[in-house]
Amino acid sequence: MIVNRPVFAGESQIEVFPTLYWLTCPYLRREVALLEGEGLIAQFEERIQRDPDFASQVEQNHRDYAARRLSLIPLEVQGRMQEEYPDRYQVLAESGVGGIRSPEGVKCLHTHLADFMAHGDNVIGAEVARLLNKPLFCESGQCKEFQS
Repeated sequence: MIVNRPVFAGESQIEVFPTLYWLTCPYLRREVALLEGEGLIAQFEERIQRDPDFASQVEQNHRDYAARRLSLIPLEVQGRMQEEYPDRYQVLAESGVGGIRSPEGVKCLHTHLADFMAHGDNVIGAEVARLLNKPLFCESGQCKEFQS
């Protein structure tokens, strides 16, 4: 897993990248894609609609993710963004896991799992990890046996 820079600030323009954590392990990427293909995103979205406690946890995960993302941006760049690029600043300050803009939605299970792996506090990521029922970290760090 890697941590992405949320902002690329040049002299003339600022570009944003709201996905803070990127799952890089080929094994985990493949396994999580299979879960997505089985409709797990829709199942989580349905659960958010019917389970207020779960929805509250997901919403808190989105807020925490946005706060961590903002904490990586120097204050002077944040100020410049608020003045020159208010819409882009709003994306970074308010969007949730993976840049999702709706607290009722689930954009990508890969980003939830990566957030869980980085911080241990993402209810969807924890559930994805449980469903995988396999180690999240390989001992060698190479994932050779899982590459296609």
